[in-house]
Amino acid sequence: MLGTCRMGNDPDTSVLNRWCQTHEVDNLWVVDGSFFPTSGGYNTTLTIFANAYHVAAHFIDQAKRLNLK
Repeated sequence: MLGTCRMGNDPDTSVLNRWCQTHEVDNLWVVDGSFFPTSGGYNTTLTIFANAYHVAAHFIDQAKRLNLK
């Protein structure tokens, strides 16, 4: 549920970029809890929702600019 998709800039050591888009698969965006390294003992639902909105806004911006592959 958490921690399966490491986030980072290097495709050799991470699965997702800073916008939760996978390095290896074009236009695959991950907006569940797997980008978290751990939960810290707190419910992550609201943070997942906030991140999903943040990623969606970036996705829409890139789509308008025709920057999606």
